[in-house]
Amino acid sequence: MSTKTLGQELVMAVREALASKERGKIVRPKVNIILLRKQLNMSQKEFADQYHIKLQTLRNWEQEKRIPDTTTLAYLTCIAYRPKLIREILNTASK
Repeated sequence: MSTKTLGQELVMAVREALASKERGKIVRPKVNIILLRKQLNMSQKEFADQYHIKLQTLRNWEQEKRIPDTTTLAYLTCIAYRPKLIREILNTASK
């Protein structure tokens, strides 16, 4: 039984990734915006207003006409994990 070093494991992982059919594709985490909004018991307008998102942008995401960029996905993930804290921060910052 041979034990591979961390370096050897990393090299193997990179080789495997380079050989993959999915090579070069950007993988973005998924945030189910509709589910998130419904879990917060908010209408589209309420969610957009509370989190400073344009209503039409939110609608486009929910209808999958557009996808959020990576920065926005990070923001939506923060909302998903700490919705009240994000609202507090936004309300404090806007005063």
